[in-house]
Amino acid sequence: MELSDRNSKRALRWFTYLVYVFLYAPVVIVILLSFTEQKVPSFPMEGFTLKWYLNLIPPGHDERIVSAFIQSLQIAIITAIGAGVIGTLAAFGMVRSDFDTPWLDSSVLYTVFLSPIVVPWVVTGIAVLTLYSIIGIQGTFLSVVIGHILIALPFVILVVASQLYGFDRELEEAAQNLGASELRTFYEVTLPLIAPGIIAGMLFAFTLSFDNFTQTFFWVGSDVETLPIVIYGKIKTGIEPTINAVGTVIIIFSLLIAAAAEKLSSRVVK
Repeated sequence: MELSDRNSKRALRWFTYLVYVFLYAPVVIVILLSFTEQKVPSFPMEGFTLKWYLNLIPPGHDERIVSAFIQSLQIAIITAIGAGVIGTLAAFGMVRSDFDTPWLDSSVLYTVFLSPIVVPWVVTGIAVLTLYSIIGIQGTFLSVVIGHILIALPFVILVVASQLYGFDRELEEAAQNLGASELRTFYEVTLPLIAPGIIAGMLFAFTLSFDNFTQTFFWVGSDVETLPIVIYGKIKTGIEPTINAVGTVIIIFSLLIAAAAEKLSSRVVK
């Protein structure tokens, strides 16, 4: 039995709706339960309150959650900067350089730099943890930052490289014909034009670092706690409405960062 085009489109549309419901229904439930008056979240909700959000700000705030939030913010900012610098340089090297050696070909370098995307995150976490154990930096702030730069780097490279491939090199040639050096041409012509791509890549890196749990779980130590790790530790003894409030804040914060990155990256592609 064959479906008509109209029925096929209708079936595809409803299937898409079901996928969206499956993906985002748990997120909506977390947001709703962050406003419940009950200490043990459950449906149906009894009343509406903002007191769980007030527990996140002084006075009376959970110091562990606030400390973890600040540390996650610090790691994410350093990761965004590090991945932005390294990823931009790597993208320039792959797009602008001609390699005579086969094992340094652009396609090979792309495979190497983008491999963290396709390798399972658990495998990446264990592999990097093994390396940290060998060199003796496991469980430190530095180890988490290096690991986050590693997993965020491919996203910066993808965005910046896509812009460089569509970059009009005649603009650089015009600047150099007018007497500008290569360095001045880069800072006054190239960098301002590719800045949206770099910023978009850095925003993606920031979001990925701030929300990361799987790999970070292997890399943190007793002195380093990120917000996802603290949330995981708290939900093992039961889900409190404060955790739902924290989750809602993270969701909104991440969506705003991702939306800004998407808007910038769409400008880059165009």
